[in-house]
Parts: sequence; C-alpha cells; structure tokens
Amino acid sequence: MFFFRSLQWRLVIIIVLITFVLMSVIWVFLTLKVEDIFYNDFRDTVTDNLAFLNTNENMTVNALQKFLQEPYTLSQLAGKEKSYTVIRGDTHEIVYSSDALYTDNAIDFRNQILKSENMMSVIGGNAEGKDKRITRSMKGDFYDYVKRQTLEDGEYILYFKYNRSQAQEIIREFGNVIITGMLVAVVVAIAIGLLLSRTITKPIVDIMHKAENITSGDFDQVLEVNSDDEIGKLTSTFNYMTNQLKSMLHEISSEKNKFEMILNYMTDGIVAFNRDGLIIHINSAAHRFLELPQSDLNFMGIMKKVGIDCTVSEMLDQEFLKAAGRNIHLKDNFYKVSFALYTDKENSAGGVITVIQDITEAQKLDNMRKEFVANVSHELKTPLTSIKSYSETLLDGALEDHDTAKNFVQVIYSESNRMDRLVKDLLLLSKHDSGIRLSFQRISPLELTQNVLENLRLAIDEKHQQVPLIKKEEPPQVLGDWDRLEQLLFNVVGNAIKYTPDYGQITVYVGKRDGYACISVVDTGIGIPEADMERIFERFYRVDKARSRQMGGTGLGLSIAKEIAISHGGSIEASSQPSKGTEITILLPAAKTEEQ
Repeated sequence: MFFFRSLQWRLVIIIVLITFVLMSVIWVFLTLKVEDIFYNDFRDTVTDNLAFLNTNENMTVNALQKFLQEPYTLSQLAGKEKSYTVIRGDTHEIVYSSDALYTDNAIDFRNQILKSENMMSVIGGNAEGKDKRITRSMKGDFYDYVKRQTLEDGEYILYFKYNRSQAQEIIREFGNVIITGMLVAVVVAIAIGLLLSRTITKPIVDIMHKAENITSGDFDQVLEVNSDDEIGKLTSTFNYMTNQLKSMLHEISSEKNKFEMILNYMTDGIVAFNRDGLIIHINSAAHRFLELPQSDLNFMGIMKKVGIDCTVSEMLDQEFLKAAGRNIHLKDNFYKVSFALYTDKENSAGGVITVIQDITEAQKLDNMRKEFVANVSHELKTPLTSIKSYSETLLDGALEDHDTAKNFVQVIYSESNRMDRLVKDLLLLSKHDSGIRLSFQRISPLELTQNVLENLRLAIDEKHQQVPLIKKEEPPQVLGDWDRLEQLLFNVVGNAIKYTPDYGQITVYVGKRDGYACISVVDTGIGIPEADMERIFERFYRVDKARSRQMGGTGLGLSIAKEIAISHGGSIEASSQPSKGTEITILLPAAKTEEQ
C-alpha cells in the first residue's frame, strides 16, 4: 500500500495511532474513575448513615426498620435509584425492602440480589461486602453494599442497592465528549503529523532526488543545510560524500583514461578475456596485428589466428599457460605471443591476458646479423682460398717457373688487397657504430666534389667516361669532417664509375635544397631493380653478387656512405630505373653563417 511505502504517511499514521491510544486510555481511565466515584459515594452514604444510627446488639430489627424509614434516612438510602433490604441472616428471608421490584415480584428480586457477589460473600461468612462489582439484571445493572449486622433479636444482613443508570448516563456523556475530542485530536494529529513529517521527509526527499542525479553522473549537487540537528548533519554528510565521491570518481576516471591511453598507445597488442572467453579489453595494436573481422573477435577466433587450439578453462591452468607462448608469423611480420593470468580480489583466476609483441625488427636484425656473418665469412673465405691454393702451388714447385710464379704472386697480391679493403671497411663501419670522432670544419661542397673527381680521374679515363660537374646554384658551406665526406663521395662516385659502361656519362650536380647542401650523382649505368631499392644501403647487399665481386666491390660502400651522411646530420637517397641508370642524392645541413 502507498501509505505504508511513504515515510511521511507512516509518521502521520504513527502519530494518529498514538493519539488514538492515548485518548482511549483516557476514556477507560475516566470511565473507571466515574464508576469509582459513584460507588464510593454510594458506599460512604450507607456507612455514614449506619454510623449515625449506631446499630448494635441492643437494637431490634423493628427499631432498625423504623430508623430506615425516617424521612432523612429514607432520602439518603432509598429512592428511584437506591434501595435497602433487611434479610434474616439464618434463613435469608427478606424482612423488609424499599425496592419496588420486591413489592412487584419478590421472587425476581430475591433471585436478583442472590446474583450479587458481595451478597454471596456475606452469606459465606464475611462481615461486609464492599467491592465495587456490577451485577447484571433484566431491570438494569446495579452496585451494592452488603453488611452483616447482629441485633438483639438475631443475625441480619443489610443489603443496599444502587442502580447504575445514572453513572452510565454520565459515562455516556463522557464517551461522547471523548469521541468528539478524539476525532478533533486525530484531525489535529494528522495536521501536526503532516507538518512534522514534512520537516523530516522533505530533506530526505531532497537527498533522494540529489542521489538520483548523482547516479546519472551529475555530481554538482549541493544541499542547503537549514538546521543543526540530525537532518542537518545528514545533509552536511551527504554534501561531503558528494564531494568525496566526485573527487574519487574523477581520480578513477583519470586513472582509467590514463590506463586506456597507455594501452592504446602501446606498441604491444593487449587482449584481455574473462573466464567466459569474452573480450573485456583489446587495444588498437592488437586490432592492427590480428586484422580479424568483428565476428571473429572472440577467444576461439583469436586463438585460431595465433595457432593455439585450446579452451578458456585450459588457459586458466598456470602450467598450460606457460607452455602456450610462442612466436608466430603473420604475413610479412613476426610476433611473440605470451599469456598471463589476472586474479580477482579473492585471488582466484579472473581471466587471461594475451600479449602480442611485434618482433619483426628484431627478427630482421637477427636475420641481417646472420646474413652479415655469412657474408663476412664468404668474403674472407674466397680470397683466403685463392691465396692458399696459389701458395700451395708455388710451394709445390711453381716457383721454378718464373712467369707462372709471377702471375700467382700477382693474384695473391690482388686478393690480399681485396681483403685489406674489406677489413678497412669493416673497421670503419665498426667505428661509426661505436661513435666515430669527427673533426669538424667549414667545407665547400663544390671544392670537395672537385677534389674527389680529380682523384678519380684515372679510373674515369680508363673507362673513357664523361663526368661533368654542374653547379645548379651556389651551395652553402657545410660543417663536417673533410676525410669522411671525401670518402662518402669516393664511394658514391666510385660506384657510379664501376657500374657505368665504358664511354658512358656520369653527371654530378652541386646545389642546395630546403636549407641543405645537395650533391647528386647521376649515372647511365645498369640501374637497380625496384625490388632491391630498399636494401641497397644494407651491409654486404649486392644487386648482382657475381658481377660486384668481379669488379672488386665489398658490398659496404653505400652502407659506409649512409653512416657518414647520418653522422653529419644529413641523409642519402637513391632512385633508379633498370638499364637506364641510377641517381644518388646526398643532403648535408648548411653551416650557420656568422650572422646566425
């Protein structure tokens, strides 16, 4: 029911019930009090008159009867509502009675007075029956007072009766007044209850509405404190709780956003599953690595993608989890997949976290390391084999043949030079890897290029090539190490000379671009296939291994050139078309002028 669900109406009903109970108690108390007053007055009247009569053993029943019939006594003890009766103590015979019922019907009267408990008490031997007890009868209820009296002519019982009708009338009047007062009191109680309960429930209702707003995310809720009582303290506590909750949720939200930001910007893929195999979190890296459609974004779909056949319950086993990690290959990339359990507040397994690490670069570096070791071994093995075989031949007697010995020694000398160049290049790369110390000075790119071309003039003339130097615009000076930059150009221009046919043309452009000094070497050589363009700056990488080795190349020239350019804060670029030629562009940062 609504009334019992509402605190306000429950308080009103409680106040009304308290009022009703109090008025009922007052009603009962007043009723009993009126009864007491009437009976005590009746009994006192009887006892006072008997005391005035001074009844004793010397008085006869006739004298007593004569006294009782005197006008004054008769007015006190007999009348419309009162009567007295004299009864023999031994035979219980009625000697005289002023009661009209006795005159009308003695038998009914006798039966009526014998119902009286006070009468039966005196008949039973007690001297007096004076309890306020109501005797019910067809003619109306009544009180009575009974006294055993010894007279000169024997034992008698004096029976005094008082009709209760007058008391009932007054009680009825009291009842009407009390009922009227009770109705008025209930109405007043309802009004007071409504006002009183409203002072209690209104702040509670306000708190309830504010709490509903808080659950909707609106934490800017402040209640006005109007009192210093319990309700006021509750309101103050609610305001404090709201501020604390707002602060805590803000902190939690900040931590959550920070956590999600960290996960989303992690290079590793993170996928978290609960005990039912449902994804509770997956970051952008995992989406990118797995490339799964939305329908397969579940535990089984992801496990199938990484090549693991298991269920969620199996994954919750710590031993199985340790053995489940593996390296996988998806398309052109390599990934390391590992798993871990996360626990709930009861320290039981709450789910599984899958970590997907992109190890493509590490795998490529490892492959490059293996390839580098293999290339170095191969590059050293070939000349060493030649030196060893020719040396053995000479030791076996070829020294006697002067021409053969000379040819063999020339081969040994050529192969040792090749090994020397290889070792020098490797040492130079090692110095760059460990941080080579450069001796910086202001250098003119045009002067540097002219010097390199002049030093390579012999190789150019041997192949009858044309190598014009064109200055597009005045290049800015650069701050660099002359020897290192000279070696950079030696490697780039030297490659162009090697791979450009006889009577070919190599054009060297010197200028500037976007604040950098720019040197471009454009040849008309064999060119580089597009598939090899990304790897030409790798160590020991050759487009045509047999041809490069035949020309005396080590496969380290462009690698060294790139390292030198980077160490000077610059870069090196390449573009090529097979059978048409290659263009290598070197960009070096311009040195600051004195004004700068």
